[in-house]
Amino acid sequence: MANTKQSGAVRCVIVTPESTVLDTQARFVALPLFDGQRGVGHGHAPFIGRLGAGEVRITGEQGAGDAVRRTFVEGGFVEVGHDIVTVITQRAVPAEKLDAAAARADLEKVAATKATGDEAIAAKLRAQDAARAVVRTAGRR
Repeated sequence: MANTKQSGAVRCVIVTPESTVLDTQARFVALPLFDGQRGVGHGHAPFIGRLGAGEVRITGEQGAGDAVRRTFVEGGFVEVGHDIVTVITQRAVPAEKLDAAAARADLEKVAATKATGDEAIAAKLRAQDAARAVVRTAGRR
């Protein structure tokens, strides 16, 4: 990878337990934190955050101009430091591999399930949030 200090870029790495999904240079990275969106550019202050379900948007990828690459992630953590954004998640799917119709069907299926008890209701709400995020990400291609 090129030296990010000289190029004005940040390195974005997305990893799951199975593999490294993405490792690239970018001008800007938008992250779906559990409590809202957060953008990271060159020289951003270090932080560690908890991810929610949503899309990581990578703008100005090396060799791609101002193109935006979108990747759906479902929870996990992000560490930002020294112009490196490291996303650690259980699930990461490039937006172009998401099927919008299947995502809507999954959302309807989750919404139709019954949940009784605090834990079951909380799990259903998390599943609905994740399904909605997949639908949004798939619809933006």
